[in-house]
Amino acid sequence: MAVRALVVDDSPVARRVLRHRLEKAGFDVVGEAGSAHEALQLFRTLHPQLVTLDLLMPVMEGIDARALFRTIREEDPNVAIVVISAHPKGSERAEYIRKGALAYFQKPFNLEDLLTKLDRIFPR
Repeated sequence: MAVRALVVDDSPVARRVLRHRLEKAGFDVVGEAGSAHEALQLFRTLHPQLVTLDLLMPVMEGIDARALFRTIREEDPNVAIVVISAHPKGSERAEYIRKGALAYFQKPFNLEDLLTKLDRIFPR
């Protein structure tokens, strides 16, 4: 059975690219969200096993990417979260990894590196 994935990014282009590559790699992309608020609703409805999370998104309904990350970790610590950010803050990377992120990629990033990391966690 394919791993269920939720792609969260405010850029429609980034979502489309991630969806395409994940599906090509055998993942079942069950949803896409352009905001943390929308992502939280989809997360609770779709129960994905993997979430790709862009950190730089506008705050909507009082929820930002950081709050979404915390909520996902609290509600289902088994969900694999891959953080994606345009900011190269080393301390931020370490913080997310320490708090349970599977990986932290800085934009632009090599999609093959992401797929290699995911193959180790979700072998085909």
